[in-house]
Amino acid sequence: MSNTSATNTSVRLAYIGCWYKNDMYAHNCSNMVDSLRANNVTVDVVTSNCRCFTSSQHCGVAKDELMNQSCSAIGLPHAPANPSKRYGLVKYYAVKTLRLDLWLAAARGFLYYWRSRQADVIHFDQVLEAFGAIPLLVVVGLARIVHKPVVANVHEIDPIQRNHKWLNHMYEKCDKVLVYSEHMKTELVRLGVRADKIIPVRYGAAVPDMGAYERNQYIYFGGHHLLKGKGLHEMLEALAILRRKGRNVAVLCYVAHGCDGVDEAKEMAARLGIASMIKWADFYDSKGLSAAYQRSKACLIPFTSGSARHPLTCAMANGTPIVATRAVDIPEYAGEMGIYVDGSPESIAKAIEEIEEGDHDLQRIGFELRKKATHEFDYFIVAQGLASLYGQITARDRLVRVTPAA
Repeated sequence: MSNTSATNTSVRLAYIGCWYKNDMYAHNCSNMVDSLRANNVTVDVVTSNCRCFTSSQHCGVAKDELMNQSCSAIGLPHAPANPSKRYGLVKYYAVKTLRLDLWLAAARGFLYYWRSRQADVIHFDQVLEAFGAIPLLVVVGLARIVHKPVVANVHEIDPIQRNHKWLNHMYEKCDKVLVYSEHMKTELVRLGVRADKIIPVRYGAAVPDMGAYERNQYIYFGGHHLLKGKGLHEMLEALAILRRKGRNVAVLCYVAHGCDGVDEAKEMAARLGIASMIKWADFYDSKGLSAAYQRSKACLIPFTSGSARHPLTCAMANGTPIVATRAVDIPEYAGEMGIYVDGSPESIAKAIEEIEEGDHDLQRIGFELRKKATHEFDYFIVAQGLASLYGQITARDRLVRVTPAA
C-alpha cells in the first residue's frame, strides 16, 4: 500500500476496535487512531467492555486514559464460547445450552453498526471474542443494505470461521480486507477469500527515545494464550539446559493480565528448577514497556503459530535483537537481522549461549532493527497509507452516489 499522503477528500471514519490504552494489544488500536487523526482523518471510536477493559481497570488505568476522545463503549457482557465452570454451573449451562455467546456477539454487532452509521467508512479491527467474526458479519450485513463501505482489518482468524467457512463470504462484501502479513493473507485465501480483496499493511510501532539502560536480561512475550503456539515449553527447557551448564540468565516473561496458562507455566518452571531465573509481569505502561525491552539483550520469540508481530515490532522499535523461529510472520518483519533458531530447546539455548559469549554484534543488530522500525513501522507512516486508502474509498463512494444511473 502506498504511503503517499491522503487525498483532499475529508473522511469521517468509524473505528471499531479495542481502545483501552496500555493494554498489550489495544495499544496498537489507540496509537493508530491517534496517528490517523494526525493525518487529518476524523475518527469516532466504538469499543466494548471486553477483557482488555477489565485488565486495564485491574492495572489502575484511569478512565480518561481509556476512552479519551470521540469514543463510545458497548456495555454488553461477553460470553466465551467455552466458558469455565468456575464461574458457576448456571452461567456455564446457560451459555452452552442457549449459545449466549452467539446471541451476545450478534447483538454487539448491531450496536457497533448503530454507533458507526454516520461515518463515511467503517473500519472493523477483527481480533477475537468481542471483536470476532460474528459481530463483523452483522456489521457488514447492515452496512451492505445502505451501501456503506466497510474495511475489515484481520488481526486473528476466529475459530468459528474455520469450522463454518461460509462465514468467510462476508469479506466479499467488504471494500477491502487489511492484514499484517503475507502469512495471514495466505491463511485467508485458504479459507476462500479472494486474494485481490486483501491488502497487506504493516503493524505499527511506537518508536521511543533510547535510554541509557544496561542490557542485563532477556524478554519473552506470551500474549493472552500462553500455552498455544508461543514456544513456551521449549523456552523453559532451554533455560533448564543453560542452568545445568552454570548459566543463570534472567528472563522477563511479559503476559497479559488474566492470560490463560500462567499458573501452568509457573508450575512448569518450578519443576524444571528455573523459577528463580524468571520474572513475571502482566502490565506495563508505554514508558515502562520500552524500558523493559531496552534492558534486554534479546527478545525470545520461539513461536510456532498465531502471530508474532507485537513482540517483533516492540523489540525492533527499542533496538532489541530477536531470537526467533522462522514461523508465521517473523521473517517478514525481522528479515535477515533475526537470530534464527529451529524452535527446539537446544537451539534456543545455543543462541542465548552465543549471545552470552559475545558471538553476535548486538549493538549493530539492534541499530539496524530500530532503523527498519523507524522507516517502515512508525505509526504515523502506516497511518499515512491508511488515510490515503480511506480517502480513495470515500471519494469513490461519493462519486457513485452522485453519478446518475445509466
